[in-house]
Amino acid sequence: MTFLEAKNLKSGYGDAIIVNGASLEMEDGEMVTIIGPNGAGKSTFLKTIVGLLRVREGTVTFQGEDVTDVPADEAIDYGMCFVPQVDNVFPNLTVMENLKMGAWSLEDDDVFESRLEGVYERFPELENRTTTLAGNLSGGQQQMVAMGAGLMLDPDLLILDEPSAGLAPDLVDDMFEKISEINDDGTSVLMVEQNARRALSESDRGIVLDMGESRMEGTGAELLDSEEVAELYLGT
Repeated sequence: MTFLEAKNLKSGYGDAIIVNGASLEMEDGEMVTIIGPNGAGKSTFLKTIVGLLRVREGTVTFQGEDVTDVPADEAIDYGMCFVPQVDNVFPNLTVMENLKMGAWSLEDDDVFESRLEGVYERFPELENRTTTLAGNLSGGQQQMVAMGAGLMLDPDLLILDEPSAGLAPDLVDDMFEKISEINDDGTSVLMVEQNARRALSESDRGIVLDMGESRMEGTGAELLDSEEVAELYLGT
């Protein structure tokens, strides 16, 4: 059984079709990165998969269930969690309050404490900033809060939109290491990332999206070794 399959998706905003027949498949435990030029529809593709945008054509199947057009607030019930690129924390809430918002559907206090401990083990900086307003954190720390909030519900699939965007260069390596650790611990990861070389080097597979369509796919190493991918999408 395919873990996630998005088949021939079409979606967009208003009358504009941004995703125009894109598809992907991924297996349980994989890390898959979507790359492509600006305006290719990468973020729109993720938002369509997770239910933030209506599927106009095509289907989305997750762990054997048809989740086409399942609303985003219900997607977590199926095991999917989406961390957007921007506006991914509540700036006027503390770190702890943001993590509680991520765990909004948890009813068992013991489970909450266990998940919170796991987030602090993953992102130890946050444990010392529980009462700090998220808006007063650095970009890298805010990204940790956003990912930590997503992990509070222990998703089967973590979907990340540009996780390294806006980070200082010395923090980018750390962020990718954290993502790889999350994947190594059993959470499947699907992400869009402009730092294509680094993302592909960490990923099991990659998909190239262009003009709303899936153009190429292969292992991360295969795409990095492709002269066509390098020339058209990696800036060399």
